[in-house]
Order: sequence, then structure tokens, then C-alpha cells
Amino acid sequence: MKSKISKMMISIALISLLITACGSATPTQAPVAPATEAPVATEAPATEAPTTAPEPPIKIGASLPLTGDFSEPGTAAKLGYELWVEQVNNAGGLLGRQVEFVLYDNASDPDTAVADYERLITADKVDLVVGPFSSRLVIPTSEVAAKYGYAFPEPAGGAPGVFDRGLTNIFFCQPAPGADQSIPFANYILSLPEDVRPKTVALVSADDPFNLGVVEAAEKLLTDGGLTSVLKEVYPPDTKDFSSIAAKVADLDPDLILGGTIFEDSVGQIQAYIQAGYQPRGAFFTTGPSLPKEFSEALGASTEGIFSAISWYEESTTETNPEFVAAYHAKYGADPIAEDSANAFTVGQVLQQAVENTQSVDNAKLIEEMHSATFTTVVGPLKFDEVGRP
Repeated sequence: MKSKISKMMISIALISLLITACGSATPTQAPVAPATEAPVATEAPATEAPTTAPEPPIKIGASLPLTGDFSEPGTAAKLGYELWVEQVNNAGGLLGRQVEFVLYDNASDPDTAVADYERLITADKVDLVVGPFSSRLVIPTSEVAAKYGYAFPEPAGGAPGVFDRGLTNIFFCQPAPGADQSIPFANYILSLPEDVRPKTVALVSADDPFNLGVVEAAEKLLTDGGLTSVLKEVYPPDTKDFSSIAAKVADLDPDLILGGTIFEDSVGQIQAYIQAGYQPRGAFFTTGPSLPKEFSEALGASTEGIFSAISWYEESTTETNPEFVAAYHAKYGADPIAEDSANAFTVGQVLQQAVENTQSVDNAKLIEEMHSATFTTVVGPLKFDEVGRP
């Protein structure tokens, strides 16, 4: 009995070992993959939002006489144009686009000026153009602009010949046409008491359409008012030696001189008169005195008694002028401002307002706008007639 029990116990033990060996007595956990964090929703790597290419600049072209006979007023005009461009760009540009100013020196030569505007329009592909200095350069270059349909606002070309060709793209950005500029002086002379009023007048002018237009208008008013014209001397624009003219004037001894001049010949005339021992009781010059710093430095006390008509002066309180004067002196220094700088700045103001009014640099639209709108400028409000006279 005892042996049977022993055999049974051995059998149970063996079964237990087999069950244990097979691992089915106590179930074990199935292998689990290593724990990982749950995926977190994240944005794609930051990239810059697609941007459109910046608008190209608006290109504005000009040809100015930076050398040669008209270099002083031409350089003054350059300062006015460049100040306007700087102010426009600092304020965000035209129609949100920066302005690029493309400038050439025409050396005071009409043929070079014509070639410059052809190049600006056909090769440089400028969007807009602005004019040069002097009617002698404006007349041929405005023809180029008209041929390509460009508006031509300009700072210093107001001779009658500028407006009598039937062009509609010219806009003379001064307060009055050139021939009108001597009217205040002639009226002043005629208003003087008879015992001090000049009796005789001599006209001495460069062969230039602007200069002749101004002084001939004055001569007519004065002679109609009773003065006697004793001389009309017209010399080539490149004349440097005025001694023979001064001798002729001194011999006639007129009370009054009407000088159709730019800067160099205004100084040259007066210096020659001094050498000839002639002192007019009064004189009117078209350009020369309008460059106050240079004129005074060249002649000193000999500027006494010389008159000139100017389209603008620093002390004017016209809208935008005090701001222009302050900006000019901040950029260029304390020297007196030449009117040619203000006139060029005026061109920029007219062009800017026309672009903003039309929201366009389309020249046909700008020409139409310039004929219809009134513009706020440093020389006062400007409006133009059908041929561009202010």
C-alpha cells in the first residue's frame, strides 16, 4: 500500500514538473513594445510666406546743363530735382514705388540735349521725363518728348517760342510766361516821377529766345511809355568779351540797360561797363541776379541798382514753401537758395500730384490731368492753358 502511494506521489510530481515546464499553469504577459509618447500635432516647419517681387522703381529722366554756358542755373535745378526725389522716396515713393532719377549733362548744347532725351526714352526706358533749363534747350527737347507722347513739365523755358508750336505736352512751371516777367519792372519805371524817370534805354541781349522775349517786352512797354531806345545789341550766346559792346554803350550813355542774360554774360557785361567807365542809373537783367550768392561774389558792390524778376523767393509763405526751404538748407547748407532750385522742385510737385491724382504713370493721362487740375507748389498755385502757359 505504501509503495502504491509512493508511486502515485512520484507521478503527480512528474506531472507538476511537466506543467511548470510548459508554462501553462500561470499565464504571463505578452511582450509589449517599448512605450513611446503619443504623437503631438505640430505645425510644419516654419517657412516665409510667399512674397511678390518688389515693384520696380519709377524711372524719371532729365538732361541738364551742368557744364557750359548754363551751368550755374542748370546745377541749381539739379539740386531742386534731387531734393524732390529724396523727399518722395523717404515718404514711400510714387504709387508705392521708389523713384529712380536718371540724369545726363547736356553741356548747354541743344543737340546733346536732344540726344539725351532720345536715349532716356528709347534706351533707358524711363517712365517719365522732366525738362532742362532754358528755352534754347526746352524748345528742341520738348519736340522729342512730344514725338513719344511724354508729358514735359519743365522749370525754365518760358519764351514765346516755347508755346507757339501747337504742342500740348509742355507745362512751364513758373508763375508767368517769360515775356511777362519784365512787366513789373517796366511798370515800376513808368510809375516814377517824371523828374527822376529814365529817359533813354539800351537793349543788350544774348541771341536766346527767352532772354530776347523778356527784354523786348520791357523795351516795348518803356518806349510806349515815353522812353527813347538808343541801342539794340544782340550777341552770340557764347560771347565772353564784352569790351566792344561796352564801349558802344558808354558812348551812348543810356539811363537804363535791359540785359538779356544768363549768369556769365550778366557778370561779363557789368565788368566791361566798369572798365569802360560807364555806370547806368539802373539796369534789368533776366538771369544773373537770380543767383544771389554767385552774383554777389562775382561783383560785390557793383550789383547796386541792378534789378531782376524772380519767380520765387525764400521768404514766401505760399503753401509748402517753408517746408521746402527748411529741407533745402538741411540738405545743402545755409547759402541762399537760387530760384532755379525752387522751380525744379516745383516741376516735381506738379508731376507728383498728377501721378497721384490719376494713380498712373501713363503719360496720356498725365497730360490730360496737367491741363485740367490746379497744383499746389512752392511758387503758388499753378494751372496751365492749352499750350502749357501758366
